[in-house]
Amino acid sequence: MSAAQHGGERWHRVAVPHGWRSVVVVTALVVSGLAWIGWPIWDGLTSPSRAQAQDEAPWLMAALVCGLFALGVAMWLDAGRRLDALAPLLALIALNTLLRAVLNPAAAGVEFVHALPLLAGMAAGAPAGFLVGAGSALASTIAVGEPATTLPTQALVWGLSGMLGGLLWRMRPRAAWLASLPLALVAGVGSGVLLNLMGWGQEPGTTLTSFYSGLPPAEVASRLWSYTQETSLVYDLTRGVTTLVLLAAVGHPVLLALRRAVGTDTPTTRARIHEEIAPDAVVRREDRTRLDALWGHDS
Repeated sequence: MSAAQHGGERWHRVAVPHGWRSVVVVTALVVSGLAWIGWPIWDGLTSPSRAQAQDEAPWLMAALVCGLFALGVAMWLDAGRRLDALAPLLALIALNTLLRAVLNPAAAGVEFVHALPLLAGMAAGAPAGFLVGAGSALASTIAVGEPATTLPTQALVWGLSGMLGGLLWRMRPRAAWLASLPLALVAGVGSGVLLNLMGWGQEPGTTLTSFYSGLPPAEVASRLWSYTQETSLVYDLTRGVTTLVLLAAVGHPVLLALRRAVGTDTPTTRARIHEEIAPDAVVRREDRTRLDALWGHDS
């Protein structure tokens, strides 16, 4: 039975599009992306102006597209070069694109597009959540309107929302679903803070909530939070609440379906795979191996 268990576990892990390659690629994407977005915080003296940001936006877009392609290839390799392991994630990107076009009124912070990236991260890990979030941001923007210079930042923020779901990847489905509800509020507020950086750091001012070049990072972050409270916090909380409502309504069954689709390693799934391999079949396999070795078929 042990051989059956080892074989079942090996086949099971191959189906999951998560491994060291995808972790390395998504880490590089996130670190470089946050370094760009957070430039006004870590070095306000040299942060780019609005004109510089607009000039560099096409290069950022190209880098993001190449990075997402590299992430998809890495996940394909981690999944044992099986495209069917990536099919559920591509379906989520298409569904999130449709969700934005049909159900996202883009008014007062009512947005549902962060729920599916969170569920993708909960089902298959942080790289999957990032791919679904950033990929659906790119696809949906192209579908509903002309891409703007802020699209690379928006795609990164959506991807980070999906990565939050990766924190719950190892949890059992019901526990992960319950933990995702407060996480939805964190994603709503956090995405608002990061999105504010797109314009706030490029428009210096003299008020206590405006960006001022040369201040230490802690003071810049404090001003950014004050600016967020004054301008977008209500919308950000609304975004988090709408994500929470959608997760509360359909999150648990969708998470179960996604984990079955991508072959996520759960105790119940592993036990079912083990039971499908009969002990007699294992004995016959071992006998065949000994006979092959005896007759020299392995040489």
